[in-house]
Amino acid sequence: MSRDESTHGSGASAAPQDGVEHVGAALDYVTDAVILLRHDWTIEFVNVAFERACGRQREALIGRNYWTSLPGVMGGRFDVEARAAMQSRSAHLYEEFNARLSKWFECRAFPCEHGLVVLFIDVTMRKADELTRVDLEEKLVRIQRMESLGTLAGGVAHDFNNILAAILGHAGMMLDELPAGSPLRSHMQQIKRAGDRARDIVQRILAYARGSGHELSKHRLRPLVEDSIGLLRSTLPATVRLTVDLHGDHCVATVDPAEVQQVVLNLCTNAWQAMPGGHGTLHVGLRAVHFDVPHAFAIGRVAPTRYAELTVRDDGHGMAEDVTKRLFEPFFTTKPRGQGTGLGLHIVHGIVHAHGGAIDVQSRPGQGTLFAVYLPVVGDEAAPLDSSALAKVADPGEGEHVIYVDDDPIVLLMVEALLKKAGYDVRTYATPSECLDDIEQGRAPVQLLITDFNMPGMNGLELAVAVRATLPRVPVIITTGYIGDELTDAADRLGGVAVLQKERSFEELSELAALALRGFPESRFLDTGLSPL
Repeated sequence: MSRDESTHGSGASAAPQDGVEHVGAALDYVTDAVILLRHDWTIEFVNVAFERACGRQREALIGRNYWTSLPGVMGGRFDVEARAAMQSRSAHLYEEFNARLSKWFECRAFPCEHGLVVLFIDVTMRKADELTRVDLEEKLVRIQRMESLGTLAGGVAHDFNNILAAILGHAGMMLDELPAGSPLRSHMQQIKRAGDRARDIVQRILAYARGSGHELSKHRLRPLVEDSIGLLRSTLPATVRLTVDLHGDHCVATVDPAEVQQVVLNLCTNAWQAMPGGHGTLHVGLRAVHFDVPHAFAIGRVAPTRYAELTVRDDGHGMAEDVTKRLFEPFFTTKPRGQGTGLGLHIVHGIVHAHGGAIDVQSRPGQGTLFAVYLPVVGDEAAPLDSSALAKVADPGEGEHVIYVDDDPIVLLMVEALLKKAGYDVRTYATPSECLDDIEQGRAPVQLLITDFNMPGMNGLELAVAVRATLPRVPVIITTGYIGDELTDAADRLGGVAVLQKERSFEELSELAALALRGFPESRFLDTGLSPL
């Protein structure tokens, strides 16, 4: 062999080794971790990124057996997938979360001539983007559901409030007629209280779905909770034992009474429904507490000040931590399909948040659940309403000619009796067209027109406009189960038109009629402390 041939041969054998070194050096600049394993699981190569990922230097790894040096370091699934790839001689691709590094890796195991090459690609940012996208999609679905709820609530409110108007109106008139000692009075009072509660719930659903505000005023909390418990007793199964411990007589908070009642009833209903077989003890408590330092609860925070603490405790099934974390999500429920909407606790959350309060939840499986609601208390109780000024609004009628139009015969009968009792000369119509024809022909004297809004053929606002063509100055009251912005704006533009929530007809229609016949003097409302319509 010549010297040239010898040199040439030596150079040919060195070139592949140089190539391997160059490839290894290049892989050290790659941000993804790389490991090369021989068929016998000896570690032949790792790059810098792999050193960082496993926390070991390559000098302590190369030439050693993987299973004695790094078992489980790159995740339990890697051990399984690497064995499978080596044995099957086929590529394996999977994703795994590394708890030690708090990162997601996409792992690619490729069999090769020497053994197995594995890449660990950091996909943590991509997974975060995916989770963000899923979260946004879930939020969008929840928003769409709430919009659907608002549409549904507005659609059913009119019909439902028609029913409530009839129930509350007839119950109210029965109470007025029954003698003080009649045994029927307590039953009628329960009907009226249940109707009042239903009316308030409908209004809360409407307000919640529309996102509209509500009026808050100062109230002592103990009477509100006592009233709620009175309603609760009639719905509790006989197998549930109710205990009550109410203190904090001077706890005054700026609240909506109907919402406080809703919080109590929702929490208590959830509590007894969580009891095994409907058997157990339900405890409701109220007391005044003072926090010395700020404190964060499951929902909201409390400041260093005084709060009213309302607690509802049960000895039911209890909840796991993952369930507790989702309790206040809209439409989340652990009840069987058809037995829960998943809105009860979400509404409680919204009410407490709107009142500047907080909610604490303590629960463990098999040990029952405790809900604690904290509402900030204020100093002085609101002054009582001036009853003498209120009486001025309820001046009796003096035979004024009032027309009432409504396509619902039950409500029509109730309102007719209500207005006649108030002293008005009442003429009723079941159809707007018949009413309009009599007015235009002069057959129906009218000093005040009261009409339902939602009627077939012609709504109440259209009837008012048509009547005004004949009698330009006649005052109008429009009753409706759902007051929308379009209706109130149109009534304002027309002038001399009041809009009344229909289910409040028994309490307010007679008084409003007296105001309408006197030109809606706003001062008469302001004298009583009531809000003008």
